[in-house]
Amino acid sequence: MSQYDTQAVEQRYGRQPKSPEQALNYLKALKWVIAADGDIAESEWQALLKGLKRVGASEDAIQAITDFDPSSTTLEALLPDFTKGGKRARLLIRDAIEVSRADGVYATEEKAAVQKMAQILAVEPSVVKSIEALVEMEHAVKRLRKALL
Repeated sequence: MSQYDTQAVEQRYGRQPKSPEQALNYLKALKWVIAADGDIAESEWQALLKGLKRVGASEDAIQAITDFDPSSTTLEALLPDFTKGGKRARLLIRDAIEVSRADGVYATEEKAAVQKMAQILAVEPSVVKSIEALVEMEHAVKRLRKALL
């Protein structure tokens, strides 16, 4: 049995993880980033869970992420199988920014964790800035839609 819905993952990301371990490490890395400020806000946790449900994560995968203690490992240990500078690396950075700001604050420590992730994954700082701007624009569009409709 798969840890996630392969169709949902393909639709969202345009590709499949290289392995079940890589998929789990992707999710653990997201939790690692949102814990960087010393606290996982309820809204950040709910955003991560929403993402898990969006890709049809199994109960076992959700439990593994719930049980994962970000202080038990390093970000480097979670990311060895990612292609440096690749699309999956950029998608991970985008998702990390998205869940980090779910509480309304993209904390300095979370931003530093995203920058560290980008450095490990060989994603240029200018690309990270562009991804941050993209996430902000996406949120601005959501706010505008709510205000108008």
